[in-house]
Amino acid sequence: MLDFHLDLDPARGRQAALEEGVRRAIATGRLTAGTRLPSTRALAKELECARATVVAAYEQLVAEGFLTAERGAGTRVAGVQPLAAPPAADLPPPSTYLADFRPGEPDNSSFPRGQWLTSVRRVLSVGPDDMFGYGDPRGARELRVALASYLGRARAVAADPARIVIFGGFANALTVLADTFRHLGIVDVAVEDPALPFHPRFLRRAGLSTRAVPVDDQGVRVDLLARTSARAVLTTPAHQYPLGVALAPSRRSALVEWARESDGWIIEDDYDGEFRYDRQPVGALQSLDPERVVYGGTASKSLGAGLHIAWLAVPDVLLEPLVETARWRVGVSAVEQCTLAEFITTGRLDRHVRQMRSTYRRRRDALATTLHRSAPWMSLQGISAGLHGTVSLASTGSEREILTLAEQRSVGMHPLSAHFADGRSEGLVLGYSRPAGHAFPGALARLERFLAELPPQSG
Repeated sequence: MLDFHLDLDPARGRQAALEEGVRRAIATGRLTAGTRLPSTRALAKELECARATVVAAYEQLVAEGFLTAERGAGTRVAGVQPLAAPPAADLPPPSTYLADFRPGEPDNSSFPRGQWLTSVRRVLSVGPDDMFGYGDPRGARELRVALASYLGRARAVAADPARIVIFGGFANALTVLADTFRHLGIVDVAVEDPALPFHPRFLRRAGLSTRAVPVDDQGVRVDLLARTSARAVLTTPAHQYPLGVALAPSRRSALVEWARESDGWIIEDDYDGEFRYDRQPVGALQSLDPERVVYGGTASKSLGAGLHIAWLAVPDVLLEPLVETARWRVGVSAVEQCTLAEFITTGRLDRHVRQMRSTYRRRRDALATTLHRSAPWMSLQGISAGLHGTVSLASTGSEREILTLAEQRSVGMHPLSAHFADGRSEGLVLGYSRPAGHAFPGALARLERFLAELPPQSG
């Protein structure tokens, strides 16, 4: 029998309650035109009432035009228009651009669907039965083991599977870590200036205060960090976001020394550590002191943000309180975790990253060439690694002027000023990973036409 849930008013008689319940289900759109209702005999048995009661109710609703009844076709919902649904929340639609050079996402058209499907099938065929249970709050053991091996090999992370915790994205991981710090009495966290604007907001929402510490061409100013009251610092040492500089070796050592002397913690966001072009890969800072550095990574850039899979490699002293905090948060499907584990252990992730590294390098070069040819006063900086670069603008007000025109021409880019605590240092943040592969040449051509409209004095 068709599942048929009705809200029946017990204060009314069975027939009247049944009639009203069907009317309400049709009026609200829960029962749509053409839906076949259960037979009178089956529904009477389900409702534990006389069949004659259901027959009478159906006949009344047919007479009112809510139902139709034909011999051999059963009783169905008539073509009655449901009541108007309440208006949806007035949320702005996601921004779409014909030439999208905003940073933050990889080329989603490049997601390795076929290889991922192979891993999904493999996991569903031979995966353990406990994959469908509640599982370990740290995440699936299969993924933690695979990540420990991969991160040690590719990023020089000293990772113990027992001390890796899986999260539903880096924002979720950062929020849980902030809650953990707050419960441990840490209230001030330093953030790089400039930085991804969302991260300080997440920290403040968790009840922490943030202290902006300037970044120069050597990375975060550790000497200025030491003058703050912060007991933790969020940093992007391998490829600073958004400026693209790598933390200098002397400052890497100084930052770890600061953490040891101040009984502090370093949160290392290794958001795009796989993509290096013109220099040797910079290993993770975490390897200098795994007991003072919380290492954070994600699949958002290497595969896709829609997977919502991130991880933290956690110092031993923080593990128990962090897992206890994470226990009450929504996690990641164990099937997805085991699929990623299989994707890693079979070498599919390495092959995909190598392919995309080559693709993104060509795109970076093409973007830099386009800027040099069409707007030579624009110099793309911080591009020896990662998926984006920055352009500094010397003229006050030129950032807004350029972005306004870019919006009109459907060219997407981010303002550099939005990444600074005080909005200084006007410029642009340009990504080269977001346009789909087949659309990238057209996006570049549109960008070139847009640049040709800009007055040279804007730079």
